[in-house]
Amino acid sequence: MSLKVLCKFSLTRTNKSKSIQLFFKKVFTKSEGKKEGNIVSKLSFKLAKLIDGENIIGIEAKIKTKIVGYIFLTKLQYKENYLVYLLAPVAVDNKFQKQGIGQKIIQFALKYLKKQKVDLLMTYGDPRYYRKSEFKKTNIATIPAPYKLSQPIGWLVNKISLKKLKIKSKPKCVLPFRNKKLW
Repeated sequence: MSLKVLCKFSLTRTNKSKSIQLFFKKVFTKSEGKKEGNIVSKLSFKLAKLIDGENIIGIEAKIKTKIVGYIFLTKLQYKENYLVYLLAPVAVDNKFQKQGIGQKIIQFALKYLKKQKVDLLMTYGDPRYYRKSEFKKTNIATIPAPYKLSQPIGWLVNKISLKKLKIKSKPKCVLPFRNKKLW
């Protein structure tokens, strides 16, 4: 039986900030280096402390009791009355990568957000990875980012609703993302 089948996905509403921080630090340090590991570790700790199920949502992937994947969904508030979330950061335990866990946890998030009547899910990452979950390239003229992007090619959108959207305003992001160095 494959690990994909044994993996359980769930919303986390409890405060597990220290274990989530250590998980992200381990994953990002191994894949991106110590500097990036420290940055994402601090960000994930701040996000985890503020999980409220509305502005900040945490989703974990577990095999038995071991967390093997984790994502955050954070609200982006545009002046236009649309419901938009940001998918970031995303981590899968290095030992469990290349087994579909990252894509499955994103699919779990998309199904959840669709039930919540969310219009868009944005992310800022590798287009080759996220296109597997139907994210498309966009630009800041079409959907503005909270800050100037160092890698504009990584600003991606998954249109969850069928609404025709017109966004002109710059969004307000949750407090832990209010740092232009993260963008």
